[in-house]
Amino acid sequence: MRRLRSASLLAGLLLAALPILGAGIDTAQYLEDVKTLSSAKFKGRLSGTRELDEAAQWLAARFQEIGLRPPPGGFLQRFHVTTAAQAGRSTRLSYTLGGKTTVLKLSEEYTPLGLSSNGAASGPLVFAGYGITAPEYGYDDYAGLDVRGKVVVILRHEPQEYDDRSVFGGRVYTNHAQIESKAVNALRHGAAALILVDDAPSHRGSAGLEKLGNGIGPDAPGIPAVEIKPAIFEKWLEAAGQSFEKIIEGIDEDLRPRSFAFPAALTVDLTVDLHRETRPVYNVLAWLPGTTEEYVIACAHYDHVGLGQQYSMDPSRRGEIHPGADDNASGTAGVLALARWFAAQPPPRRGILFIAFGGEEFGLLGSNYYLRNPVLPLSNAVAVINLDMIGRMRDNKLYVGGAESSPGFKQLIAEMNRNGDGPFEIEDDDTGDYGSSDHFALATAEIPYLFFFTGLHPDYHTPRDTWDRINAAGAARVLQFVSRILEHLVQ
Repeated sequence: MRRLRSASLLAGLLLAALPILGAGIDTAQYLEDVKTLSSAKFKGRLSGTRELDEAAQWLAARFQEIGLRPPPGGFLQRFHVTTAAQAGRSTRLSYTLGGKTTVLKLSEEYTPLGLSSNGAASGPLVFAGYGITAPEYGYDDYAGLDVRGKVVVILRHEPQEYDDRSVFGGRVYTNHAQIESKAVNALRHGAAALILVDDAPSHRGSAGLEKLGNGIGPDAPGIPAVEIKPAIFEKWLEAAGQSFEKIIEGIDEDLRPRSFAFPAALTVDLTVDLHRETRPVYNVLAWLPGTTEEYVIACAHYDHVGLGQQYSMDPSRRGEIHPGADDNASGTAGVLALARWFAAQPPPRRGILFIAFGGEEFGLLGSNYYLRNPVLPLSNAVAVINLDMIGRMRDNKLYVGGAESSPGFKQLIAEMNRNGDGPFEIEDDDTGDYGSSDHFALATAEIPYLFFFTGLHPDYHTPRDTWDRINAAGAARVLQFVSRILEHLVQ
């Protein structure tokens, strides 16, 4: 059960007693902002590029023009991403079982992860399931497990991956599925090193290893980390009298961890020597203070996939600019529109922290960094409003995620929808196919969230996602709806 914020949040809200307001959205200005962000000038806003840095500066200037204040630390919050990684000669992984040592073959049987720190570790192995600690779901692979100074082995992905009724969302991964989140969690529990293995039984066979080379990924969180082939892991399980399939089936059946320490006869010895290149990326933040210390986060990611070398849905057009007008210039321009409206109103009771996150496309990198380095106490954040792809309204349908994340959200959504200028057809199933976005990172801090999305389309992650295909009138209606909800949250 999610812990509730001081806003208990809406349990005592008298909706009928509050005026139904909502922002007057300047549709032309909104579309102009989308057009600017998705222009060739920013070359698809790829994380780690000069063009994304320029987009960050542009956003900071817009927030300043609106009259918002810089939060502690300024409008720009810097973090780093890995842009290239190669394994050095000292990289090595071996295991000893029953007195026999086996040296694994680099790139064939194992590979360092791009987020790995350099270093060495040796000693006993501990299996920590999916490597997840999720108090909001009542699940902890590390419960009762001592991994301090030991090498921890974990599975990719999440439990109950094919159960859309699961608290983890089934096929829609939460932030706990991110490899970076797993590495940070292992480090927090005192592990000396991390070994990742693909949960092959869930994926109907063995998947390939992660590939090093050029590509965007998270910065090193501070722990040596490698990935091994499932066949190696199965040998280790056999020595422990365990079955790969039964472990996964058991966790899926009752959502209870199956963690354990391997026999003392099995030890590993690993060294990671990784040559990494990194680049700075910026979250852009702006602060509208309220009259109390509580606040709401209104956010969107402003990065995209650049020229589509990673994550293009049209491989034949890699190398062309992927403008990302809907994904997510539409949401970023929406945050600017909300900022303009609320900055022109009397001070709210709760403040609003506006954030444009970088690095979302490559694993929620900016929001995860913010989660570990907040500029305002997360304990004072009562809710998150996240806008991702709100520019392709079709058939009057709007997807709203997070309706179950706090008591009263469903009532608030329904009330604000009834009192708008024509109700939306709202789909608010939390386990629906919304995809991963930055609210997932902030939800791990047990902050209630609402996520607004107008749906996928064939132009997603292609050069065809251009500003002229944006339904600006539909987006303006979404923003008016969101502003009414945000108004109630801050008052």
